[in-house]
Amino acid sequence: MEIMQVMGLRKLSPYLYCRSVATSLILGLSVMVAGQNYPKWDFHFPLTIETTVSGSFGEMRSNHFHSGIDFTTRQITGFPVYSIDEGYVSRIAVSPGGFGKAVYIDHPNGYTSVYAHCEWFSEAIDKLITELQYKNKSFAIDQSFQAGTIPVKRGELIAYSGNSGSSGGPHLHFEIRETRGQRPINPHFFGLPIRDEVAPVIEGIRIYPLDDNSTINGKNEPLYIPAVYYGGRYHLEGKPEISAGGIIGVGVQVIDYSSESWRRCGIYSIQLMVDNKMWFRSQMDGFFFHDTRYINSHIDYAFKQQTKKTVQKSFIDINNKLQLYTSTPGRGQITMLPQHKHSLEYEIADAAGNISKLSFSIRGQERQSKPAVSAAPQVLKIDPASPYFVSMDNFKVRFPENAFYSEVAAMFELLPNEGLGIGSYFKVLNEDVPVHHFFDITIPIPEEAIGMKGLTGAKVAKGKLSYAGGVVSNGNMQIRSRETGTFCLTSDTIPPSLRLLNIPPGRNYTGRDRITIEIKDDFSGIDEYYCTINGQWMLFEHDPKNNALNGYFKNLRIERGKKHLLELKVSDKLGNKASLSTEFVY
Repeated sequence: MEIMQVMGLRKLSPYLYCRSVATSLILGLSVMVAGQNYPKWDFHFPLTIETTVSGSFGEMRSNHFHSGIDFTTRQITGFPVYSIDEGYVSRIAVSPGGFGKAVYIDHPNGYTSVYAHCEWFSEAIDKLITELQYKNKSFAIDQSFQAGTIPVKRGELIAYSGNSGSSGGPHLHFEIRETRGQRPINPHFFGLPIRDEVAPVIEGIRIYPLDDNSTINGKNEPLYIPAVYYGGRYHLEGKPEISAGGIIGVGVQVIDYSSESWRRCGIYSIQLMVDNKMWFRSQMDGFFFHDTRYINSHIDYAFKQQTKKTVQKSFIDINNKLQLYTSTPGRGQITMLPQHKHSLEYEIADAAGNISKLSFSIRGQERQSKPAVSAAPQVLKIDPASPYFVSMDNFKVRFPENAFYSEVAAMFELLPNEGLGIGSYFKVLNEDVPVHHFFDITIPIPEEAIGMKGLTGAKVAKGKLSYAGGVVSNGNMQIRSRETGTFCLTSDTIPPSLRLLNIPPGRNYTGRDRITIEIKDDFSGIDEYYCTINGQWMLFEHDPKNNALNGYFKNLRIERGKKHLLELKVSDKLGNKASLSTEFVY
């Protein structure tokens, strides 16, 4: 054998094909994907408007996989959202970020449906949640319910579509999860009526030398090659001659679209054949939330940071624990032998079964007997499975075991201050190194900064400081982070800024639906706010992405036709405080 042999693979069942838009979804056959049986399920579509997909299941997002499907809502909010089947509301979550306002419904068949970024809940749910918010004096809540507390029927109104939380625009985020364990499952398995006749778009490949003695076209560095489409399939641009020696891996940059939508989405599966043998396969059937950060190992994280291109690797890092793969015992690595030419073919599929292919070949060359000579000093490598500790003039960093996905160059350095922040800079690896677990950084506080108000940790990048947090302990700043880069100290004593917006004449809000206050902080971010009217706590909704605090009159427990006193107190994450007081009529 010229390359490592594939063992233990089995043929997958056919892909699902989507049907035309309807308001009801009917699965006539049980679906089997990757050995999992999914039940027949006749359920009601969550929206009754025509919609397109703006985000697909398993799509590559920052530090996580997308756990559902996003449906467009004509760039506006307020469309009715319906329960897909009978069951009961098992959880309601309200948050300034994340899913915003979300409803979770448990169904008798063992699945949970999720509806997120809602604007409002149904009248009955809204009343219950508002009572809990006033009881807890908190806009943010996360409340579970027992069966029977809030039963729902198939097609029952449960909410209205919105743009709450970290949403980037009006849409409905929809999920199906296994109730036990809350594992998100690809909703396409249940027959979503989404018209999709568009095949995935292959944008390019990247080839990697996987050790110091391996080369691509004579160099010990990755090679990116764009792809072009003609003749019914994809080809590498310019039909380049590629040679490689040693152990290599490949990756592919690919996106997908659905019919009648220009929005870039993710794909369902990536299959790599080497010399007509199955070599690697990943498929997005489902994943566990505790594994989602492994996306930074699934993709070429450094290349994305440098170029914004998302390449999905077709080899598996030693510390990648994702359960998306069917691969060789060699974890997708390819051993290139001199003078042997290997044929590679990618087959990319979306959830509707549309397929795109790309074929290319790589010729084997001699493996280097020793790494290329470099004038730069040799850098130690960090074992990804072991804890790692560094101390440099009382600047320290401590990584736990399994913090990294593969070997990492131990690049640590003390740097002089460049005019931002306080004291020396501490470089903790390159910024494009992904880290899976939180790690601890210790920065000694200079004598002149001891006791300084608003002292905190910061990251230095592109001539700016960003908040890194930290706690003062024994003359040091202790920072906990999951981002690498350059760190230092800084001080922030500027309080949040508050401003009443859209003030009506005479501050008479009669006929208005809300009071809006601009609330923002230029560094650490808003930590807490407390708003009262006539001395009583009132429900105001924080919308961080719009720097807004909204008090909707339907939720404000005040007497109508009177003059009222609104008082707001806000603090940022460093304890800087601001307040606002105003009278108004409603």
